[in-house]
Amino acid sequence: MDASHDGPHADHLGEIDRHTQLWVQWDGDHYEFVQRAPCEAPAEDGDACTLFDGHEPGHSWEMRDLPHG
Repeated sequence: MDASHDGPHADHLGEIDRHTQLWVQWDGDHYEFVQRAPCEAPAEDGDACTLFDGHEPGHSWEMRDLPHG
């Protein structure tokens, strides 16, 4: 995962149910498993955001064309 913002980072691990996802969240060397509701904000092309509700810095479709590295 690219460190493109300050603060905690997260990666999706799986679905618990329709309204709950399991994520690993870290900040430096501190890791924790957290349950989050999905964002589901719709993009103009109809795809829902694949991040969790209340995430930063932007929706997943806003970051898919960013350069990595």
